[in-house]
Amino acid sequence: MIADKDELLRHTGDDPFIRYDVRRLPGHPPVRLGRAAAVVRLPMMRRSPHLTVIGPPDDVDALLRWYAEHGVPEGVRGVSVDQAHESVLLRHFAVDGGGDWDWMWTTREPQVVPQESDLVPLDDDRDAADIMRLNEIGSPTAESLPGQGVTEHWIGLRERGELIAAAAVHRTSGGAQHLTGIVVHPHHRGRRLGLAMTAHLTRRAVRMDGVCTLGMYSDNDRARALYPGLGYAVAHAWASRRLA
Repeated sequence: MIADKDELLRHTGDDPFIRYDVRRLPGHPPVRLGRAAAVVRLPMMRRSPHLTVIGPPDDVDALLRWYAEHGVPEGVRGVSVDQAHESVLLRHFAVDGGGDWDWMWTTREPQVVPQESDLVPLDDDRDAADIMRLNEIGSPTAESLPGQGVTEHWIGLRERGELIAAAAVHRTSGGAQHLTGIVVHPHHRGRRLGLAMTAHLTRRAVRMDGVCTLGMYSDNDRARALYPGLGYAVAHAWASRRLA
């Protein structure tokens, strides 16, 4: 077992995902085996607890084998490993779907994008219906949860009364600001509105807290081309799988 987060950070080489995204859950101390570590993480979007295992492949293999023999912690419904280690996960667990996604972070303020001057704050309650309508048109899988009190800050753009762009800031369980729900109406793409919202919210987060994080689906090539120019780096490309 690992006693506290400081020890966990030392064991993982001050891994940024561990530092900014992970909070130790009561009753679920991190586990170490060799150079690998496993933490029970509470994902955003109000999902059930999730087991995340990081480390070199041989030690990840041994740690997953231990969980397969002894059982995962109560309430855990899924396991995440680096995508390069997915075959190791499937060696020990039967899974039922899931997704591939990249966790990114930056401590650098991006340059100002001219379109930022057109952005306005949005309200989680008053603008919830319009944000949901935009999500349905522009990104049905957007994970922003408008109107549910989860979002800390909204930014967007209206033209002739219609909401055509929106983006949200949540907090990770580790306390960092996390960008999500970055959506632009299909008729208005190509105007650098997504870039402007991301730059604006990233700069705000870095000025406030010194860091900003985000997640993206691994097959989102448009986003992959966008984020590095704003200072983001991939800390982990995750394979997240639901346990069968």
